[in-house]
Amino acid sequence: MAQTKSFDQEKFTTILSDVVWRFHAYDQYGKDRKKAIKSLARRAPGYSAEYYEEWFDLDLRLLIATIEGVQEAPKSFKPENKYGEFSDVDQDYVMDKLRSTFLGQTDEFLKGHLAMVIYWYYLR
Repeated sequence: MAQTKSFDQEKFTTILSDVVWRFHAYDQYGKDRKKAIKSLARRAPGYSAEYYEEWFDLDLRLLIATIEGVQEAPKSFKPENKYGEFSDVDQDYVMDKLRSTFLGQTDEFLKGHLAMVIYWYYLR
């Protein structure tokens, strides 16, 4: 996944994550993948069309796998708590699943959706 122009990778990843969430979880862009990728390119200019597509697809697969991992993960809800907590979800289980699915990706990248997925799909 080569880039064509220097752009702050952290900023790119933040924008990518936002676009992927809007596409998958918030049902924006009319579920049209091309519209989502066009938005990504507009918001983070300077890359090739292939670069946007590859990263969009990777991050979308990561979001879906993170959702599945959180849903499958053992939970340890504490009866003394009135509400669920982030710590209820076995995050090590989720990370192990993501590491085995996305070989070669950094933990930092793999954790990109974890907190929001726990909030959106477990706590909310």
